Amino acid sequence: MEEKKLNLFDLVSIGVGCIIGSGIFALMGVGISYSGRGITLALFLAMALVVIQAIGLPLLTSVFELDGGEYAINSLVMPRMCAGFAVGRDLIYRAGSLAVTAIAITEYLEMLSPALAGADRLVSLAVLTICFLIVVFGDKFAAKIQNVMCILMYIALALFVVYGLMNMDPAAYEGEPMLPNGVNGLIMAIALMSYTCNGFQYVVNMGKSAKNPRRNIPLAFCLSALVGAAIYAVIGFAATHTDSYANISSMNLGAIAETIMPHSLYLFFIIGGALLALITSLVGAIISGYRPLIACSVDGWLPAVCAKKTKKGVPYALALLYIIGAAPILLGMDMGDVATICLFPGAITKLLVNVFSLSVPTRFSKTWKESGMTMSPAVFKLLLVISSVASVVLGVFYFISNDLKIAMILVTVGIFVYGFLVDRFGHVTIQAKEEYKA
Repeated sequence: MEEKKLNLFDLVSIGVGCIIGSGIFALMGVGISYSGRGITLALFLAMALVVIQAIGLPLLTSVFELDGGEYAINSLVMPRMCAGFAVGRDLIYRAGSLAVTAIAITEYLEMLSPALAGADRLVSLAVLTICFLIVVFGDKFAAKIQNVMCILMYIALALFVVYGLMNMDPAAYEGEPMLPNGVNGLIMAIALMSYTCNGFQYVVNMGKSAKNPRRNIPLAFCLSALVGAAIYAVIGFAATHTDSYANISSMNLGAIAETIMPHSLYLFFIIGGALLALITSLVGAIISGYRPLIACSVDGWLPAVCAKKTKKGVPYALALLYIIGAAPILLGMDMGDVATICLFPGAITKLLVNVFSLSVPTRFSKTWKESGMTMSPAVFKLLLVISSVASVVLGVFYFISNDLKIAMILVTVGIFVYGFLVDRFGHVTIQAKEEYKA
């Protein structure tokens, strides 16, 4: 029996589901502290830049059919050392996402039990450990509850929006500027909110599972981002129009919810919405995170042991994932700094992919013709140039908004060194290059 293909609605649902998650609970409050009521504008601009920055992904997916999603595309179009940088960037991004989510869970736990406030790092590390144990002892269980938790999250966010609009108080912020920290605050919010806007691009991984992928994947890519931006904008508006900037600055959504919702619904928002959404996002990040590490190990970018499993079927890659996720927590890093540090190498990766993809129509001329791509090579290249500009803009925003600029530079340089050393002295065989010969 032929496997049923994903239609456009299915793909959009997947994309929106990947966008709306832990980021909104973890970082919205920090974004508000930067931009105040301008958070809605920051969200739209962040989403626009992230979409433009990633536009090359659906274009390349229309040309190549590869298992392995973004990693496979990166490793195919770029030289090996640059592909190694992309692998290193992926490690940093996964470390950041795990740490940010664990720290956010701790913040919400402290709202329920203030006694935990003195042991932030210990609690965050315990949360991370428990979520890894859930994966080790039963990822099927985690997968079964994921849909239920998502439904609770959507209900919680809908209630937040309803009560936020009901408690809208123009008198509370009368006379306040929309951007209390000016353009610099807006830039910092855009940089941070771009972290929460990521996710829609994961639909490119569905290439071989999608119906009419050359049409539906690019369309789902854009529609997912548009729907996600609209949802975020409504939440941001509801969060920032209930009180003055002085009162809501740096509050996360839970703290704002406490001021606008009845206590019972507030508890539902914290437990049924924020905590469970964050926990399932963390578990989901672990489940989805170790598999790319295994693929990188098979190609030779990581030690071969990471591709192996214990006698009980537990992949050794989980140990590596745990270590890199725990590192930012043990270092006591701020959520905003963690997010922008891991996004900065990502902007460089997108720029590199765009630059090396400019030659795809000629370098892979046979594949280009066979793909049925209706876009002319000139338009293809123009879109990649525009995407490259967006990558540069976001990279500058990430650098400006981060308080740990030296650490950011050292991390980025370290990733380049990693890619160079593994390419020079390792034994790397990229499967995508074996499948498509330039």
